[in-house]
Amino acid sequence: MLHNLQCIDESCSTNGLWIYSEITDKSRRKWEQEVVNPITATGMLDHASIRESPEDYILCFSFFDMKHLLDIKPEGGTYIYSACEAFNEEMEIDFIRLWHWLRRFNIAPCGFSLDENGIPSFEKRYHASGHASGEDIAWAIEQIDPDIIVPVSYRGP
Repeated sequence: MLHNLQCIDESCSTNGLWIYSEITDKSRRKWEQEVVNPITATGMLDHASIRESPEDYILCFSFFDMKHLLDIKPEGGTYIYSACEAFNEEMEIDFIRLWHWLRRFNIAPCGFSLDENGIPSFEKRYHASGHASGEDIAWAIEQIDPDIIVPVSYRGP
């Protein structure tokens, strides 16, 4: 995705894009030095920089990144969830865990909440998981008529 962003015209590049550098043994993360650092215009950003001026950043954290909040120690904010809804018990447990992380740091969730029974409920207007048929994607492109299309694909592990 970083490579695709970099290859677009000047209006959409990686200028100003930072990659969060988690607290870890950097020698074991050689791929960041060889792959990520050369792509980003500004480089890596650590928890202390975010903690000093959190209003200057928008973070893109997944479920697995929530642990970094312990290092950043935010005091409020907003978390926007815009992917798929929980469709099994394991995913519901993930959302309950996420809910507790957000409450711990006084972060307001958007896109989901827990009902009175502690079951996650989702606001459809935030849903943007990207699942569509080829025909639907072609129709959307035709309707929107964008100047630039950036294909981003994910091949899981």
